[in-house]
Amino acid sequence: MAYRIKTLIVFDTNVLRDMLGKEVVYNSFTFGKSYNELDTFIKENGLEEYVKLSVSTMVIEELKNQKKRAYKQDIANLKEIVKRLEGLPHIPEGSIPIPDEDFDCGAFIEQNAAAYIAANNINTLVYKEEHASSILNNMVQKVVNTDKPLSPFAISGPYKDAGFKDGIIWETLMHFETVLEYDKVIFLSKDGDYKENCLDDFKEKWNRHIKIEKDKNNVIAELKRDYGNYIEERAIHDFADKDYFRDYLFDQLKVKTEIAINGSNFKIENFIIENPCTLVERMPPTDEEDEYIIINSEIKIHFTEAKEKKQQVVLAQTKLADEETKDIIETTYDIELI
Repeated sequence: MAYRIKTLIVFDTNVLRDMLGKEVVYNSFTFGKSYNELDTFIKENGLEEYVKLSVSTMVIEELKNQKKRAYKQDIANLKEIVKRLEGLPHIPEGSIPIPDEDFDCGAFIEQNAAAYIAANNINTLVYKEEHASSILNNMVQKVVNTDKPLSPFAISGPYKDAGFKDGIIWETLMHFETVLEYDKVIFLSKDGDYKENCLDDFKEKWNRHIKIEKDKNNVIAELKRDYGNYIEERAIHDFADKDYFRDYLFDQLKVKTEIAINGSNFKIENFIIENPCTLVERMPPTDEEDEYIIINSEIKIHFTEAKEKKQQVVLAQTKLADEETKDIIETTYDIELI
């Protein structure tokens, strides 16, 4: 299997709200447009194996609570509206029905959320109880033991808990060991409170590349940069992933006995087909020949120099006659193999 970078995309609450106009929707539980468009892009381009979407359980709880509060507020607003309307000549008292106050909207939202998460196989980033002490300690360090609260804690805003929920969401990601399975993390949030110190803390702990984006279009652009060649040349990449092509490369390499480096030849002790397809290139037609395709492969050659075991990365370029037949013409190497 060819190696391609793996990307984890994590969502903040503010990009997942399902809105109707300016208000939160509570008659159903779904994630908003950003999640759905990214999910569609990943599936349409065959990236499911390499790109994963993840939502913190804290974010899911916050979404549910926002829906519950919105329902209660709408009922209260509706009662006030009805009081103002009733008594008008054309609106007799009691003619506008008020929804059943015994209806448990909270339970309705919980049921819908559970059904949606199960039906769509949502990958959740779980807040674990065993991490509670560490998470609390990190949050205290950012708020109490400093002259100025550190990101993601806000020092302004309409709520007294500004930054608290953001802090838990961020610390949950900071304690998510599965991060090590990925090469890159993209955190999608419209909130500007996640600043440079957050990125520095993440990189120091996990030694992984991370980006914070505010717009799902920027995330799609990032995915196109990382996987664009695979998306555009998927048929050739898939061909290179098959045993037929690997066996061909193996047969070509097994007859090579020496590698030439810096004017000296060294005995090839072993080789590994590290990545059968790192890049697909299309060479434009010339007067002498038609367009052809090149599959770039990464090979590791093991040899000994002055009693020291070494390895050398070699780029192999395999020329295909055309896309339809995929007949192999030849393979050349950027370092001479004899």
